[in-house]
Amino acid sequence: MKNAAGNTNRPANVTPFLGMALVALLAHLVSTELHESLHWLVGRLAGLPAHFLSFTSVGVTPAIAATASASALAWMNGVAPVATMLLGLLALAAVPALRPKAPVAVADFVAWWAIIGVPYIGLQLMTAALPINLRGNGSDSAAVLGGYFGLSLVPRIAISLAGLVIYMASGFWLGAAVSQRNSTARSRLTLSEHLRGLAAWRLVAASALGLLLIGMTLRYIVLLAHGNGRGPFPLILEMPVWAAILALLVRWRSPGARDIRDHWIFPGLLAGAVLIAIGSLDNGDDFLFEGAILVFPLIATAWIQKTSHEPGSHSQA
Repeated sequence: MKNAAGNTNRPANVTPFLGMALVALLAHLVSTELHESLHWLVGRLAGLPAHFLSFTSVGVTPAIAATASASALAWMNGVAPVATMLLGLLALAAVPALRPKAPVAVADFVAWWAIIGVPYIGLQLMTAALPINLRGNGSDSAAVLGGYFGLSLVPRIAISLAGLVIYMASGFWLGAAVSQRNSTARSRLTLSEHLRGLAAWRLVAASALGLLLIGMTLRYIVLLAHGNGRGPFPLILEMPVWAAILALLVRWRSPGARDIRDHWIFPGLLAGAVLIAIGSLDNGDDFLFEGAILVFPLIATAWIQKTSHEPGSHSQA
């Protein structure tokens, strides 16, 4: 299908590389600052002197947190994450309707909002077992579930593990956000069809990383069960391992996966590098972390783009 510029080498309605990287960066910055502004606004409405602790953190002083009501702190910590989750899901639902009629950059901005917001659901739940910090500069889910509702560590560990599963699955749900064509429905490959024909070294490496992933999860449970929830957060370290497993299993030469790589993952990597640079200048740990993981879910999205109608469905790639 030929686009407006007469270029048949890329899908229609795709923002150019640098433009897409800029859209991804803006979407992330707007999403983050809206999230933090909600923390500030709700905290103020709840009677707390909330203020920006950094570009990526809003809260109160330790002295205020020690004397404030539990409900006020729960509102300040809890509303923004729920809003971010809902906006991510709404963005995902809105993209297919926007694609045919909205400007390309607008549709891509909303798509990136979904790419950021949907995995955030799992990411936020993953932090439920972290130490409870009520002043606003820690895990929001730990503050609300543990600090306000009083959930003990064991159920919060279960919630964090459920969050890991949701995060891992989130990339499989983003197909509607990244779809560039309004073609008829395409049949998906089964798991065995996905794996058939892959190089043996890929399967061996992915299997080894899968065993590592299981070991890391068990270690995480043991550490938290013994009260060692501080320091590096082991569950977070599983995300790059999961991404590496999927990267080994994706046939990157297939048209669908190649489209995701060229038009979403590569620009996302550039946007992530800029976020990391911003975070390093501002001591913004959230920007450093989020920049590093921005495109991880899209690897799963690339994996599901392989269909039985594409050439070479059963060939090694």
